[in-house]
Amino acid sequence: MASQTDAVAAALRRFHHEEQGVAPRELDVHFVDDMVIVRSSGVYTPSEQELASTSEGKKLIQSARRDLRALTRRSSERLVSAVCGVPIARSFFDIDTRTGDQVEVYILERPIDS
Repeated sequence: MASQTDAVAAALRRFHHEEQGVAPRELDVHFVDDMVIVRSSGVYTPSEQELASTSEGKKLIQSARRDLRALTRRSSERLVSAVCGVPIARSFFDIDTRTGDQVEVYILERPIDS
């Protein structure tokens, strides 16, 4: 499972770099039953780092990241599915604008060990 964890982490790191122009500083992947949980930190672009200093800027980051996620969700799901070898049933995302931490949860159609 460690190689699969590393493969998902590497694939998502590349994906975020290509889609957002910056790879997360840290990216941790955990498999729990039928879930792939991805926790990233250091996800802000230089512009977002500036915006994060104000409450309006944080709202703008939240809105922009949600819109970007809506546009790229299927691509990231296909990527995780390809690495895991299991279709993705659905996924979720959130970002903490205070810290620049991001969480993605991919729900697999079945646990990988099945």
